[in-house]
Amino acid sequence: MKKTLKRIIALLVAIAVASGITIISVAGNEETEFFSVVDSYTEKSGSFTLTSSSRIFVVSENEPAGELLQTATLIQKQFQNSDVFEDNGIDMVWGPESYIRSGDVALKLNASASVGDEGYILDVTDKAIVTAKDMRGLIYGSNMILKCMRYLNSDTISGFTASDTPDTKQRAVMLDTGRKYYTAEWVKNFIRQMSWMGYNAIELHFSEDGGFRADFWDSAYYTDNYSPENDFSWLCGSHVQSWVKDPYRTDPDANKYLTTKEMVEILEVAKEYHIDVIPSFDSPAHMDYITWKFEQNYKSNTSYSFTYDGTTYKANSTKGCINYTGKTGASSPTWPYYTTVDITDGTMAKAFVFALYEDIADFFKEYAGSTDFSIGADEVNLSSSYSPKWTYAKFPGYVNELNRMLNAKGYTCRIFNDFIGSTTYNKSGNKAVYSFDDNIEIMYWNSNFDPTSGSTSEAVWPAEFFWETNGTYGDGGRTIYNCIQTNTYYVLRVAADSIATYGGMDARNPENRNWTFYHSNESDIYNEWYPANVAERGVKSETVADIPAAQLGGAYFLIWNDYAALNTEAEVWNGVDDSTDNKGSQTYHYSLFNRMWSNSIKMWNSDVNSSVDYSEFASIRSTYGYFPLYVACSVSATNPKVNSIEKAYLADHSELEAAIKTKISNADGLYTADSYSAYETAYNNAVAVNSNYGATAEEISSALTQLNNAKNNLKEIVIIDKSELQAAVDSAVTEKGDYTNETWAPYVEALNAAKAVLDDESATQEQIDNALAQYNEAKSNLAIYKEGDTRIFGIKKLTDYTPVGKKAGFIVYTSTDALDVTVSLDGTPVKLTKKINNIQTLSGIEMGVWMVDFVAEETGTFEYTVTVNGTVSQNVSVTVK
Repeated sequence: MKKTLKRIIALLVAIAVASGITIISVAGNEETEFFSVVDSYTEKSGSFTLTSSSRIFVVSENEPAGELLQTATLIQKQFQNSDVFEDNGIDMVWGPESYIRSGDVALKLNASASVGDEGYILDVTDKAIVTAKDMRGLIYGSNMILKCMRYLNSDTISGFTASDTPDTKQRAVMLDTGRKYYTAEWVKNFIRQMSWMGYNAIELHFSEDGGFRADFWDSAYYTDNYSPENDFSWLCGSHVQSWVKDPYRTDPDANKYLTTKEMVEILEVAKEYHIDVIPSFDSPAHMDYITWKFEQNYKSNTSYSFTYDGTTYKANSTKGCINYTGKTGASSPTWPYYTTVDITDGTMAKAFVFALYEDIADFFKEYAGSTDFSIGADEVNLSSSYSPKWTYAKFPGYVNELNRMLNAKGYTCRIFNDFIGSTTYNKSGNKAVYSFDDNIEIMYWNSNFDPTSGSTSEAVWPAEFFWETNGTYGDGGRTIYNCIQTNTYYVLRVAADSIATYGGMDARNPENRNWTFYHSNESDIYNEWYPANVAERGVKSETVADIPAAQLGGAYFLIWNDYAALNTEAEVWNGVDDSTDNKGSQTYHYSLFNRMWSNSIKMWNSDVNSSVDYSEFASIRSTYGYFPLYVACSVSATNPKVNSIEKAYLADHSELEAAIKTKISNADGLYTADSYSAYETAYNNAVAVNSNYGATAEEISSALTQLNNAKNNLKEIVIIDKSELQAAVDSAVTEKGDYTNETWAPYVEALNAAKAVLDDESATQEQIDNALAQYNEAKSNLAIYKEGDTRIFGIKKLTDYTPVGKKAGFIVYTSTDALDVTVSLDGTPVKLTKKINNIQTLSGIEMGVWMVDFVAEETGTFEYTVTVNGTVSQNVSVTVK
């Protein structure tokens, strides 16, 4: 049993209080409260945060496939539903455990883990590691992380270790879809919710006295392993039972049923969530609708026949139809005339039922891989007033034959306990008379105890009948499942008006004691019930020993829809306020899932109520909500697109991967050989490091730095083009002619500069372009003298050089309109010692001839400016020694 340490602490506190010792209370943090319902929990340092860079990490040496990949993908979807991932989704990777990074949710299968089957270990630091022996354990453990985040309303949880293993092997929910129609989406969502709640099996009870609401005979779904001889799809439909009271006799979903396609889809969801599926087809009783429907079919087609085990069967009259009472002609499947099928050896009725079982068994084996089959065998009507009559002696043979047929198909069968343990028919003195196959398992729902009177007056064997082994009277050794009606039944039904105290009161009402279901509310289930306890409770409570651990196969929560019209499927899902309680002092809210949460937690931790009171548990489970992909009860769950699984890196490669995604090419020869060779070396090294899943963060950082440096150091090859400049020089003006001195001099200077650049092998393209631009500008500025303009035709030095202190002289040739000539040095006027002007005709041109001289006062070479009329200038160089 669990919570031993907590019980000891509680006991010590109680003793201390009783002794008058003051207890100093140290309040635990919120996480401690949350994990109070699991086997173990220990705080540790660190914290985990789910971020947009978090990943689902599958610990594996090989790429995951099959069930492991499917399970990891489901967990990936559930985490991806978090807002932190927006549209990007959560990545999923695989690799060795040492590669797990901060923020990762890691899934680790370990057959040697110190946890039981379907249990999990959580180790949370800056990463969250879920360890389990099997797939369900991985799902339950990862779900617990999500639930904790919901409880804290945060994407961050503090560090801890925790573990939990379910106490109960099979944790099943029976869903009555025979009396009430549920849409396929509702059933699929219900299966998803079951997984979220920690259940591992659903029993689909598709056949009941009110209908047969599943079609298995769509030939589009026939396979090599599932290929029925008959088409029984005509059987599908419903009819409100005769005993249903107004105003619930009108079924809003009359004759609706699940199609073969929808059944296959439901079973696919069950596989995805690792929920075992148990087909549930109850016989020979609870067959009101089927026996009536067979009669109606015969009436409309008297030649109808079917085949079973190589023999063709055909009714020859309504008397030959399959209900054993022989009553016929009813407009509805009236109880009790149609309730039980004729199971006499060799009858058409038994062959028809066995043919149905065979098809159903093959279908669930093919599409669900089912291994358990619930064949019911409860509440059989053997009234002596009917003729022809079969007796109880036929019943064991029928059950055993059906069991063996299903055994051969790979099924283990289970039946309810009341008719196998009937003391009315199966008792001689203190011993059972009839034997049933030893491998038939028991769904224990009804004891010999009367909770109203407190007496053992019910006509069934006591619970110990099924585990007593001393041979006194028992049928010991069978596997037993706890279905005790007191605490595990959720029933859509109201009491008949004729019941004075409880007339019109809902069966789910805690004040309705017409049935013992009133103990099946969330607080009573939590406080009273546990899987080994099959004691009935009412005004009086039964005392009975627990089912021996070796025989306890599991436990149930059973949803019976006696009055299908009482609630819509949305009301069943969301809960409904009591509208039929006109006797009680308050309004009740009937929450299916709150009751199921109490049921499931007791299957996981059967004595949790000894350390965590119901109000504490209710506060915790109130934050669990619906499964992560939930939209609405009858709407398809979200199915986010998931990122495919990739091999994990030891360290973060994202920056390095981004850097190498586009390699710089040198196909056009843009870069120098040396710089591009260095870049290629760095790039190839980066690719090698990125391909190394075990590269360290330091190695990745170094490769990234080297690559970025090499990229930044790439040198472009500059292509020098002198063609335009060369063409300009080749076509240059070389004769001054009539160009003005002011424009000719800069032109010649620009032309000489261009020639120098052409001769310079190291000249850059910029220098070439500048020289061309300057030349073009100087050329465009060339101006020709106009008639009447003052001109300087030339200047002639009298000597090549002048001794210092002696006179330096020029002859200046000007146009005849020249009135004055001045000389300056660096802008300073020079005092002339002589200035003579006369008019001469030279080379046929009449011009002014000026003789000027001045004293050279210091040695050197000087650039003098000769100006005529103050407007026209020309430079001349003079050397003084």
